[in-house]
This record gives sequence, C-alpha cells and structure tokens, in this order.
Amino acid sequence: ERKNRVLDKRRPGGLGVDAITHLGAALGNVSTYANAGFEVRTGWNLPADFGDALIRPAGDTNAPVSARDPRLLQQGGFSLYTFGAVSGRVVLRDIFLDGNTFTDSHSVDKEPLVADLCAGVCLVYGRFKVSYAQVLRTREFERQDEHHTFGSITLSVSY
Repeated sequence: ERKNRVLDKRRPGGLGVDAITHLGAALGNVSTYANAGFEVRTGWNLPADFGDALIRPAGDTNAPVSARDPRLLQQGGFSLYTFGAVSGRVVLRDIFLDGNTFTDSHSVDKEPLVADLCAGVCLVYGRFKVSYAQVLRTREFERQDEHHTFGSITLSVSY
C-alpha cells in the first residue's frame, strides 16, 4: 500500500489538519483486492505518521516517520485528534464469501465493490497511541440484509 500526505497544515505544538491518500492491493489465498481512499485528521499536535488504519492484510502499524512526532519527543508528547476516512475496494477473491479455493464448498455471490466509511478519535501520550474508529461497511454479498457496522480499537507502542 502506498500512502501520500497531500495536505499538511499544522503548527508545532498546536492545532493542525492533514489529509492522507492511499492506494494499494492485496494478493493472497484469503483475499485479493485493489483499494484506494483518503483520511482527514484534525486536532492538537498531529503525529507525524500516515494515519489510522484498521487491521487488514497489507495494513500498517502507524509507526512515527519524523522526530517531530509526539511519541518520539524526550519530554513525552501529547496529541488528541479526530479523523474521518473513506476507502473503497474492488474485490476479486474473498475466501469467506467465495468458499474453498481448491474444492467445492459453500459460497455466496459477492459484491465486487465494497466501501468503508470511518470516523474516530485518537489519543497519543508519550510512546503510546490509542484510537477508536467506528466503521460503516457497505454490503459484501448480494443477499446481505444490511450494511455492516463495527468499532475498532487500536493500541500501539513506539520504541
């Protein structure tokens, strides 16, 4: 997955906003897809990383990429921000929907286009980062009664 920061308006130790795009793909026996999307963050002392990600194949760890990240400051930095993200996938294969790869098994007719709409909040204190995201995912297969909604909590430690 490739991420690019396309907007970066922040003041050191103050309020800021940034926007990060992503473009990627996953190729595997569990899932094969191409994805694209963007995330916008706004808040106090934004970390110098590439945003907040849900756990998934080809996902990242949100590692700091600059010495100005609050997790790397000697005195222990602090950051609080909100974020929103939109991501879409073109799904070629999903073993949970398509069934077994090598033998006949149960399957459903999958939707080829799946989108996630995500909103959340993140707190960074010292070397720790904890974020909560609420996600709305469009239908993943044709006879699915309604979209899927779930929450995601991520905790990371920089060392």
